[in-house]
Amino acid sequence: NAEISWQTEYADSGIYDISVELADSYGARDTANFTLNILPKSIFELSIDTISVFPAELATLSVNLTNLEEVSIRTLVYKTRMEGREGEKFGIYNLVRNIGAPLGLFIGGVLILLLDFSLAFKIIGILSLLLIPLVSFRPVMRYRVKLVEYKMDFINKKVVSLGIIMFLFTLHWGAEHTSYGLFLRNNLGLDMFLIGVYTSVALFILGVTAYFFGKRIDSRKSNMKNVFIAGMIISGVFHILHTIPIVPLSFILRIVHEVGDGMAMIAVYFWVSRLFGVERIGGDSSLMFTVMLFGQVIGSLIFGPIGYLMGYHIPLIISGMINILCAFLLLIFVKVFRIRETY
Repeated sequence: NAEISWQTEYADSGIYDISVELADSYGARDTANFTLNILPKSIFELSIDTISVFPAELATLSVNLTNLEEVSIRTLVYKTRMEGREGEKFGIYNLVRNIGAPLGLFIGGVLILLLDFSLAFKIIGILSLLLIPLVSFRPVMRYRVKLVEYKMDFINKKVVSLGIIMFLFTLHWGAEHTSYGLFLRNNLGLDMFLIGVYTSVALFILGVTAYFFGKRIDSRKSNMKNVFIAGMIISGVFHILHTIPIVPLSFILRIVHEVGDGMAMIAVYFWVSRLFGVERIGGDSSLMFTVMLFGQVIGSLIFGPIGYLMGYHIPLIISGMINILCAFLLLIFVKVFRIRETY
């Protein structure tokens, strides 16, 4: 006997379960359960469990696949040599990402309106598969490293200070994951199409800003510390102000918020590239961005209930205040740990 069950939930997260049970005529049975959980920012988890009726017979296997595509691309970007044009390199990366993201939001909104969630996901999956040949033949640089070397990289006050700031700053991403879309729909009264327009244009501005300030850092017209601090202040102030329930004004203020995010992100990429060597930049940068992902997940857990109980604008206001706090923390860390201000 075999039983296959499939369950889907389309919301901010998804749960996909497949279970198979095998039994013989004497009553012995084994069950295999396959679970795929999709949380904010696409944290993929695959778990496989088999259980038998015989005592002490239990086998469990878990495999976590977390943002493999994003980790791989980011590592390739860090290892790509562009002497004297590092800021431009990170700016191009963020610009391209944030052109694709708003286009995806806009096209996804249209597809959902015309079709449904399921078909839209299938179309996106097929498009992703078509990209595989483009990266299959790229030469790969290999380095032999030991795990203890990663530990030594992170026993560093400068790395810890940046990690704290990155964690606190990305709490506002968690607030956005749980409250931003609901704020646009419930507080501003936007439909799916207008939500796509609102969010996609703002994200495009983020990418353009990252490219602009990456070029400025290269040409020494701006230093990394000032860009980072200004970015977090702008991000926080306008994250608060864009909750004004007047659609045109909110939209303009949201665009300015994304300018701040773009400045902060280009500074983060630049700073990480200066903290770690190219041999271990893949693992080191991935751990730093995992800290950011953790901040986003914690932010979702904190601000989700707050938005539900107090209104969807409240998490955006609180997390904006935290962004402003991050700017002052950075000033303290730069002074206490004597972090280089110019790169």
